[in-house]
Amino acid sequence: MRSVQLPLNGVIHLVASAEDDHRLREKTRNHPGLPLSVAQVVAELSASRGGVPATVDEPNRRNGRRTLLVYGTAWSVRLEPTHSGRGYKVRWVDPLRIRDHHRLARHFLSLCAIGWRHVDSLHELREGVHSFWPQIEQQWERLVRSQADASTAPALPPHHAAFLDTVEQVVDAGERVAVAAASGERPYPYRDVAPVGEQRQGTHAVYGFTIGGTGVPEEGAFVQVKGYDEHRGQVVRLDGRVATVRFDEAVDWKLLPKTGELETTTSTVVFKKQREAITALRDRLTRNPHLLTALVDARTRPLGEAPDTPTEDLDPDQLRAFRRALAVEDLMLVLGPPGTGKTRVISQVAHAAARGDGWTRPPQRVLVTSHSNRAVDNILPRLSPDLVVVRVGNAGTVTEEGRPYLLDEQARQLRGQVLAGVDRGLREFADLEIAQKWTDELADRVHALLAVYARVDEAHAGVAAARRDAGGPAQARVDGLEAVLADLDRRSARVHRAGERVTRVGRIPLLGWWARWRGAALWSQARQLDAARHGHGEELRHARQHLEAVTEHAPAVRHAGSVLAQWWEQAEKARESAFLAAHASRAAIGGSEPPPVVRDTTDPVAVRHDLTALVSWLRARLPLLQARARLLADWHREVSGATTQLHPELIRYAHVVAATTIGTASRPELSDVGFDLAIVDEAGQIGTADLLVPLVRARRAVLVGDQQQLPPFLDSEVETWGRDVGDPRIRALLAQSALEHLVDRLPQVNVVPLTWQRRMPAVIAEFSSRVFYGGRLRTAGTRVHDDSLFGSPLVFVDTARLPAQQRRERPAGRREHRQNGYHNPAESLLLSRLAAHYDATGREWAVIVPYSAQVKAVTAAIVELIGKEAHVRLNVGSVDSFQGGERQVVLYGFTRSNPDGNVGFLRELRRANVAFTRAKEQLVLVGDLDTLTMARDAGFRDLARALRDHVATAGEIRQYAEVLNRIGGR
Repeated sequence: MRSVQLPLNGVIHLVASAEDDHRLREKTRNHPGLPLSVAQVVAELSASRGGVPATVDEPNRRNGRRTLLVYGTAWSVRLEPTHSGRGYKVRWVDPLRIRDHHRLARHFLSLCAIGWRHVDSLHELREGVHSFWPQIEQQWERLVRSQADASTAPALPPHHAAFLDTVEQVVDAGERVAVAAASGERPYPYRDVAPVGEQRQGTHAVYGFTIGGTGVPEEGAFVQVKGYDEHRGQVVRLDGRVATVRFDEAVDWKLLPKTGELETTTSTVVFKKQREAITALRDRLTRNPHLLTALVDARTRPLGEAPDTPTEDLDPDQLRAFRRALAVEDLMLVLGPPGTGKTRVISQVAHAAARGDGWTRPPQRVLVTSHSNRAVDNILPRLSPDLVVVRVGNAGTVTEEGRPYLLDEQARQLRGQVLAGVDRGLREFADLEIAQKWTDELADRVHALLAVYARVDEAHAGVAAARRDAGGPAQARVDGLEAVLADLDRRSARVHRAGERVTRVGRIPLLGWWARWRGAALWSQARQLDAARHGHGEELRHARQHLEAVTEHAPAVRHAGSVLAQWWEQAEKARESAFLAAHASRAAIGGSEPPPVVRDTTDPVAVRHDLTALVSWLRARLPLLQARARLLADWHREVSGATTQLHPELIRYAHVVAATTIGTASRPELSDVGFDLAIVDEAGQIGTADLLVPLVRARRAVLVGDQQQLPPFLDSEVETWGRDVGDPRIRALLAQSALEHLVDRLPQVNVVPLTWQRRMPAVIAEFSSRVFYGGRLRTAGTRVHDDSLFGSPLVFVDTARLPAQQRRERPAGRREHRQNGYHNPAESLLLSRLAAHYDATGREWAVIVPYSAQVKAVTAAIVELIGKEAHVRLNVGSVDSFQGGERQVVLYGFTRSNPDGNVGFLRELRRANVAFTRAKEQLVLVGDLDTLTMARDAGFRDLARALRDHVATAGEIRQYAEVLNRIGGR
């Protein structure tokens, strides 16, 4: 913490209009803890003594300016310095969140201003008023530098700084493209809006908008209600003309315009988190101080293999990857072509790392991450059930496989368990008020009983005195015997003590013989004394009986006995009354902590002991039990509310946390949570800027992926952006994943290839192996082909012999795809018939096509044949949507058929590799072989010819009409 003492005239002015106050009041509907106006913000800041905590946020890339975050007791306010340097514009006020607490725990400035003042407009900032922004910014930079200097990381060399500059420019370029794409979209008017699955009151996060006009926003698009910047969210589902939007924050139904427009926007969170990761690297605040050395210089620390044994059988490649991943000190790659068991390796590494080896490696916190929700969720069911796995993400985007692990879901389950336990505890304490009343009553009754017992003792003494007076020689005989017996008791006790001492002395060497002799004499004397005591005891008993008989009719004795009997009668009633209170108070306590037992006896000594012990226990324990009951009641109220307060505890005790790469930093639940190991799946699809986000938060990392799968951006996209991006280094970072940049540069020991695939039939794998993996991908085991339509697992259905008008592609509408979309009716017909056929046989199937227009056409055709729209939508899509997945049967349509050999973005060859390698049993390809093998793009043309030759040799080439007729086409 660094204090910033402002000059004596240091008053900070905040500029906020009446409209700003109105927006703040609207926001308090969803966040009651927020101040109702900027005036209230200023009042709290002015009342602060000893300085106001503040941090400086990173520059806004649109205007290049930093902002000041100032913190109140339950909120933070973002302030932007005015251009005049005289004050700050209030940008927004937010509730204080977990990430704010973490930020303040790391470092903050303490602003010691004379006061704070609110003005309505910039015109009210007179001459001589200062923001003191230069001094604040200077102090912040000193604070950050001092923390960086205290870091154990080496100083940042120039070429590392240059690398970060380049990555930052990539982020800027990506944001410009995203903003430009969003701004080019026309708004979508809506004519109605309603909460989804909720009553029309209160605040909700999900609303359905009925769209008018001609177009609808795309599923997954970010939108906001026009004119309401704070009403921003993502389209999570499209049902005809209804777009379901999940807002970033809950929106009050009353404040949401019932008609209006949805305008496409872009998520700036991604770019902000990328820049935060770059800043962490610049400031040397990453958990892995050697990260840049590995990424930029491809230098890593020595890597051996851990001796751990996996819990599942692994092939030699998988075992090597498993053991090196546990031993890596900084960064390593696992290259996994399709079907080689990447998920198995990840699950085994996560389990072993999270559990530790019990000796040299303690349990570690593991992050499992990837660029997409689907890729993250595919891993979770494979993780060991004895691990605590928490999935952090949005319920609207997490897949079915990931939802049981969601933080909210687990918090709800934990809340249920906690509430059940609390309810049990509260039931045990339900009668504490009754117990308190009975305790007070018991104390009174025990006090009364003890008073009666005292009178009983007095009555006993009276009877004894009367007998003594009337006893004569009989009393003298009793007194004499009692004296003799008392003397015998003293002598017997003395002899027994002497015997015990002699026994102890006998343990000393050389004295054992004496001890045995002396002990024998003493124990003989003791036996004689014990016999005499017994004899005199019997005489005393008879003498007392004789005394009672002699004095029984004496008037004084009879009167004293009568008094004793009366007090005994009262004592018995008091005892029964006290016992009743004792049993009632014990029963009201319950079984949480059993009170002392009260024995069912009339012996005054035992009764006194048990009842006084119970009263003492109740008076000592009841206040503690009552305090415990109040705490349980408070905890019940707390836990019965929102589950978010349980999130930090779940994260703290999780063995494995799963989130998307951006989600690791953008989700408040993970704010400033560090990891010992980050496992990044599908790393071949993740650009460097995205990859930095999770890597800066982990001490070491394992990247798992396939450089022959889809890259972060397609060549066609990079080519389009290249018109605005001239720097070849930036183009290279856009075009290639971090995995591609590292695979040929890291030490060989840090790159472990997996080479045995178990997913596909060999005839499919052989083609991918030869074309994409240099022949290194091998197939483990053999399988029997069983298909009623085709004799081979690999089939190409050629449309080239169809009439040109029938087989040709058709251009789609303007909104169908950002690349000019196409659909192909002939292929749609066959693909839909094939899908219906395989669906009827009960096999898992997928239809993969390149263009969204073709996706829509095929989906509609299959739904018409078999219904089950939700199931069909799940199984028809583009290559991107199926990467990482698999199906028994994959039906792939090329779509493109034209006399010019134009194949569009099919020229990205890795698309074909991804699509073909999804099949576990049967791959059916549908397309125009003439167009494909005569393509203008040389790379695609070579691929198509190699595919044709391979299918002709090892698979089947079938004609369109013959296949369609066989499955009942028209």
